[in-house]
Amino acid sequence: MIRSEALDIVVESRGKTIWWTLAGHFHNEQAPNIREKIIGLMNDGCRSFIVDMEKVTGVDDAVVPMFLGLLNTLRGKEGDIKFIFKNDILCRAFLPYFNLFSIFPDADSLSKGTLLDLLKKRSRALTKKTGFRVSRSVAIFMFTVLGGWFFTLLLIINMQGERIRQQQDELQELGLWKITADIEMEALRERLQPLEQLGLISREPKK
Repeated sequence: MIRSEALDIVVESRGKTIWWTLAGHFHNEQAPNIREKIIGLMNDGCRSFIVDMEKVTGVDDAVVPMFLGLLNTLRGKEGDIKFIFKNDILCRAFLPYFNLFSIFPDADSLSKGTLLDLLKKRSRALTKKTGFRVSRSVAIFMFTVLGGWFFTLLLIINMQGERIRQQQDELQELGLWKITADIEMEALRERLQPLEQLGLISREPKK
């Protein structure tokens, strides 16, 4: 188990699927660490991830975009990530992206359908029970509004994805720079070691 101050994390391997169980408040500062670990597992060959966040009590604004970026990366490598939750906090946070994420209300529903599928089934059942029908003109209007909303959402997601990719590239460059700097520093220490042993130089600052 990996523990942080505000977020409890349990990572398990179940067959070919990696299960993440999170509990507590998911802060922005924790998002890069989660992303890095999932990307590391993906680079090791893992392609199937399930994230159980039913016990998450809150999410900051960078968490959902982080998962969007992971979803794009995984699907580009023929992988997938699924989520388990049904609490109000997570539903509100993920609501704009319900059509993109695979979200399930509990573990038993993984083989029955996503949360969105269950909502559609309940909606159809309610329609049959009440006999309520929508006229064609209203349906066309709703379809037009939803279509505009959907394309706007796609545009926003693409913009966010591009920004996330740029940030990932910058982080990678910084990581490479740090590795290079560490190597150069170590080489410099090795060169200076004989001079230190002779007493010609000292690393201690002058008073």
